[in-house]
Amino acid sequence: MSSLLHRTFLLCLIIVWSAAPIRAQVDFTSSNLPIVLIETDEEIPDEPKVPGRMRVIDNGSGQRNHVGDSPTGYDGFIGIEVRGASSQSFPKKQYGIETRDASGDNRNVSILGMPDENDWVLHAPYSDKTLMRNALAYHMARATGRYASRTRWCEVVLNGEYVGVYVMMEKVKRDDGRIDVNNLKPDETSGDDLTGGYVIQLDRPDEDGWYSAYPAPYPTSFRPYFQYREPAADEIVAEQAAYIQAFMEDFESRMASGDPADPQAGYPSVIDVGSFVDFMLVNEAARNVDAYRLSTYFHKDKDSNDPLLHAGPVWDFNIAFGNAYYYDGADPEGYHYNTRTFNNTQPIPFWWRELANTEAFRSDMTARWESLRAGPFQTDALLAFIDSTAAVLDEAQARNFRRWPVIGRRVWPNDFVGETYQEEVDYLKGWLSQRLAWLDGSLPVSQEASGARGLAVTAAAPNPSRGRLSFQVTVDAPQDVRVEVYDTRGRRVTRLHYGPVLEARRVEWDASGLASGAYLIRVEGERFLETQMVTIVAP
Repeated sequence: MSSLLHRTFLLCLIIVWSAAPIRAQVDFTSSNLPIVLIETDEEIPDEPKVPGRMRVIDNGSGQRNHVGDSPTGYDGFIGIEVRGASSQSFPKKQYGIETRDASGDNRNVSILGMPDENDWVLHAPYSDKTLMRNALAYHMARATGRYASRTRWCEVVLNGEYVGVYVMMEKVKRDDGRIDVNNLKPDETSGDDLTGGYVIQLDRPDEDGWYSAYPAPYPTSFRPYFQYREPAADEIVAEQAAYIQAFMEDFESRMASGDPADPQAGYPSVIDVGSFVDFMLVNEAARNVDAYRLSTYFHKDKDSNDPLLHAGPVWDFNIAFGNAYYYDGADPEGYHYNTRTFNNTQPIPFWWRELANTEAFRSDMTARWESLRAGPFQTDALLAFIDSTAAVLDEAQARNFRRWPVIGRRVWPNDFVGETYQEEVDYLKGWLSQRLAWLDGSLPVSQEASGARGLAVTAAAPNPSRGRLSFQVTVDAPQDVRVEVYDTRGRRVTRLHYGPVLEARRVEWDASGLASGAYLIRVEGERFLETQMVTIVAP
């Protein structure tokens, strides 16, 4: 089946599953969530963006927002288009938004407290009736110390019509506050200049890119497909396209060799192992049926900054966490990287399984899982995030499901169908608890694995702190270690250390000049990454 025919069939199936009911009118005047008002003079297409105006009403935490209030978050011009693949068939549309100035040029602004940029996504949860699966996954990814899109819930009015609960989020792109790699210019075609920064994506062959030279690890006539994301397909020059394709072909050939874990000839010399471990653990915890083959991003900076390929950021989890009937997506047991997609035009590359089955990588996964489960991936912590989110959404979800009455009805690709919003939330909590427990049993933490991490970090103290705090970094072998601090918006506050650690190093941090709040300490060695949250109380 051709890619076009397969996509057409999929869209037809979704339309049949989601045919009725479609919508109902809602009288909307105020919300505990921010309100986004969008006006356009023409129908919104799937490319190109059409001009419009957006007003954001956000009166602050604990304050009620009214449709008639003066805009406090944004009041200006935008370009807007429908976005997404299978989701385009849903009546509740998601949108790509570009903030612009009066002349139509990009305008970098902060939206709902997120760092300044001009490219945004209004995600429209529809088949995800908890409204929170994407936000949950990105929360988990950020808790590993990696970048993932920041999210803010809002209610949207489009051309005077209430269209429901949306999630304003950051589009995946190169930027200091997003994927922090160099901006590769067209004239950078040789030497170190040519080596970064790149963002590529495994996805459908509907954008310019190239097919992998290697088939999937099971019988299929299809091959994985890489898209150019940054530089974009219409901006990348021949030398740059050839470079990143050759780099990926070299990585894949190393994975296809008889010894992919060889320190020099195998994957350790070309990929950032920690980023691949975290990417797999977040996707496996969610059992994301799109993982490893769709919306799967990688990025590479210039060799002078970092010569390794990084996996991520994670993206698109609306049919994860038990929300898909196919590829065993609702089963809390089993690894998705082992899934055989057979006739699907986007197969899982062979090297995900090779990585996971390599003793060294598996040891890294096991040790990292132990670390995460002792910290941000604790079951109670994740369930508390779900409960607190459901409480915030409690008022708005009722309006959303009056507008889009899908509660109690099957929407593609639902496996479970709850009769109430709370039943949908309870299912998510129960499924995630079972999934985490299964992974605990599948990734047993042996004494050998615990000792293979190569990096240990003591708890920063005092915590909370009024300014000065310290902690110790210990390594099992001399290695370079980077210690950095980030705020809750993902901005680097300071670098505390970057260089060799022979055995142990005491790290001191004077945070007396910072505002009160939570900060993330990120400690990265050659093989592993540790993070911890600290609270600073300004005097």
